[in-house]
Amino acid sequence: MNAPVFEPLDHMEFESGDRVAIEAERGLLGSLLMDERLFDVVADLVHPSRFSVEFDGTIYAAISAMAHSGKPVDVITVFEHMGGKVDLQYLHSLSLAGVNSQRVVRRFAEIIAERSKARQLAAVVFDAREVAADDTLSVTERIEQVSAKLAGLVEDMPNEEWVSADTGMDEFMREMDKRMSGVQDQYLPTGFADLDEMLDGGMREGELIIIGARPSMGKTALAVAIGEHCTKLGKTAAMFSMEMKRQALYERRVSCESGVPLGKIKRPDRMTHDEWSSVSATAEMLKKRPFYVNDRSSLNINTLRTKVRALKRRHGLRLLIVDYLGLMDGSNPKDNRTTQLGEVTRNLKRLANELGITVLLLCQLNREVEKRVDQMPVMSDLRDCGEIEQDADIVLFPHRPIHLKPSLGEPWRYYACLRVAKQRAGATGDLNLRYYGPCVRFENWYGDKPSATSVHNGTPDFE
Repeated sequence: MNAPVFEPLDHMEFESGDRVAIEAERGLLGSLLMDERLFDVVADLVHPSRFSVEFDGTIYAAISAMAHSGKPVDVITVFEHMGGKVDLQYLHSLSLAGVNSQRVVRRFAEIIAERSKARQLAAVVFDAREVAADDTLSVTERIEQVSAKLAGLVEDMPNEEWVSADTGMDEFMREMDKRMSGVQDQYLPTGFADLDEMLDGGMREGELIIIGARPSMGKTALAVAIGEHCTKLGKTAAMFSMEMKRQALYERRVSCESGVPLGKIKRPDRMTHDEWSSVSATAEMLKKRPFYVNDRSSLNINTLRTKVRALKRRHGLRLLIVDYLGLMDGSNPKDNRTTQLGEVTRNLKRLANELGITVLLLCQLNREVEKRVDQMPVMSDLRDCGEIEQDADIVLFPHRPIHLKPSLGEPWRYYACLRVAKQRAGATGDLNLRYYGPCVRFENWYGDKPSATSVHNGTPDFE
């Protein structure tokens, strides 16, 4: 049955709230028919069942199915996808109601969700009046029935549901069977043996991991090394590089993987023939790895979420790197920085859970760390936002003593300490890593840590 071209809403008999809802629904559909990329702005809020006009809900369901399948969305393709169940002129009329603004379309989605919940509430209130008048039930039973209906209006969240012991243990054993058989990866290795051992195998889905350090300590290099290992395993990694342009990041990646010093990659006229061949071969190899980069310099949390959801849907995603927290904004620029950064960390944690990914968030430490004798970071050094510690599952502090005290001897030249300062469900402590500066590369450290006697022209202030 074909739907008619809709008339102006002023000529239709709807209550004002429904009129707003229908305007929002048709504005949203028209916007998606104009630009399918807007789907990622609304996908978390809008479901076909939330449309006040059921037929418009079926159109949204078709658009949703096409978007998730990677098919192009416009008036013609949706008409074809629905197999003639919608009038082509009706779709064209919808497209004329669309807008090309993420903020406006997001507000359409919020209105649709709000009005849907309001309609459900109205239905519950209507039913509650009938229950309240039912003398065959005791007052307690009537209250319980009405309470149950009201509770049903709460957003369904799997981790907020009560699960019985038998159901929970059955789920647990099914998960264990998958892990034992290798069907399901329960963790993502970082590529650093000692760190993976301390993390009981690696990084889990839903984790927010903080890498905090003062400038030039190697936090970006460490994050990129973990990202490279992720892609070596065939998993998709993505990086928001707000501080470093993607060309500079590519230089680092090629230097790290090829072993050709970064200085020579910046000045290729100083390369040998073999080094040039190595760089070329490495670039070809890196082309095959699923590592996506976005170097947008100004980014707020809402834009980040939209772009990450789109990437996850189109290409898959297992690891997200955000470099770095201090360059991000909250949704309201009028809020103070502490409030904005707290919003960012909370939403990155939620995003990790929602998409089943690990988020590596890089943070700058405050200058207090430089006032201490050993200058080894502690949790209180996290800058500007006390909520970082609360939201993070794991906090890592890379630290290179030679960077702060050049008088240390040759044995300290490539030594780096990685402190696991927090692990919500595991051990903490210090690990040894090797950092090779010319190629901005972290590696596993083999052997003992340099001692206080391994000194040249000076005595270290720490072990």
